[in-house]
Amino acid sequence: MDSRLILVEGCPGSGKSSTSQFLCRQLQRAGHSCRWYYEEEVPHPVAATKGIGRAKGFREYGTATLRRWRAFVSRAKRSDEIAIIESHFFQDVITPLQRVNVKPERIGKVIHRMAEFCAPLKPALLYFHQPDYGAAMRRILDERGPRIEELYIRRSTGSAYARRHGLEGYDGFVQSWVDVRDIMEQLLGELGLPTLSIDNTARDWEAYYRQIGEFLSLPVEPTPALSADDLRPYTGTYTYKQNLAPRRAGGVSRFEGRDVKRRVGGQRRQMPLHHQNDVEFTIRLEDGGLVLRDYGWLWPTNRLIPLKRDVFDLSSWPFQLAFERDKSGAVVGATRKSETTRWQITGQR
Repeated sequence: MDSRLILVEGCPGSGKSSTSQFLCRQLQRAGHSCRWYYEEEVPHPVAATKGIGRAKGFREYGTATLRRWRAFVSRAKRSDEIAIIESHFFQDVITPLQRVNVKPERIGKVIHRMAEFCAPLKPALLYFHQPDYGAAMRRILDERGPRIEELYIRRSTGSAYARRHGLEGYDGFVQSWVDVRDIMEQLLGELGLPTLSIDNTARDWEAYYRQIGEFLSLPVEPTPALSADDLRPYTGTYTYKQNLAPRRAGGVSRFEGRDVKRRVGGQRRQMPLHHQNDVEFTIRLEDGGLVLRDYGWLWPTNRLIPLKRDVFDLSSWPFQLAFERDKSGAVVGATRKSETTRWQITGQR
């Protein structure tokens, strides 16, 4: 494993987050120090916001993006940690610039400079190609629910780019992302980075992960399997009570490292950030695994991946769900553990 920067790219719904999560776990099991930077993590080391959303702000945005990447690489060179960054090399640079009608050639110049900055880390690029993006996105939106569909369509079709090209509704939304995909795939051929491009139409993730392991010279171990009898005690309905003091969520990082003093977004990690009313969510046994359902801002269905006794990764999300037991050994609650405080799950049965 020679690279200290793994870039995971593709259009929304292509599997970037779940792949990044899987890779981070595999690297840790192989004895590497690793950090996965989730796309929407706040603060994010390379995510620029200056000038974003303003028609004349693209120069500020491009400059801010380059400045953040250069600073990130400067810090990373002094560390042995392997960084996994999803979406912020292609998707989250191309999209905001395209939406304010920046020409692909200008966008390409920014990303070429980013690649130059990253060179000391020997970056490796994983790219998920979806030839029929309309069908792929329809499947993803069916999984993520109408709230996400409405949000995605509004963001894409409300842009200056969409208005100029007459892109409206679902078809316009898909076309806007096909246009982004075309820019991504042109850059793949120009940058000269070690790249693995995977057509993931078949959704054969075990095969894709084997390919990725071979590409990165990384041994890939299967996810620990638990029987239905092992999983059944975790199933049931959990309730978050607004007026109950939530269990402390901070003090333990996403991957078990102690970092009690760490602040994220200016707030202590133990601060409860769940400001909704009472919420019920369910955990069910489906197709041989645990699934968390109906927790507000998450996807309607979220798979739980066994990590160790009473601790599960939430697939494609940057936190774990840790179950708690009473003195008799019965499961009585569940609390999320993460490096960030943006999202809070605390439930009691």
